[in-house]
Amino acid sequence: MSKQESNEEMPEEILTYVYVPDENLYGIIKSYGSWSSLIEYYDNGIGYVTEIPNDEFIVINEIGVGYIDEMDENL
Repeated sequence: MSKQESNEEMPEEILTYVYVPDENLYGIIKSYGSWSSLIEYYDNGIGYVTEIPNDEFIVINEIGVGYIDEMDENL
């Protein structure tokens, strides 16, 4: 059974982009916590995942990444 024949919906993934003013970097929240969050960012081509207190970054945008069914007649 191919993916197109499957009636199961693919889960939508939410990407939350943030700006870290102290480091002058943009990143993505990997795990959001009550007091701090895991932020993934790149600096000079090197990827980092670090825990940053929630009051030290600014949420820029949330983007829902989902899948479109080509056979959907409502498009």
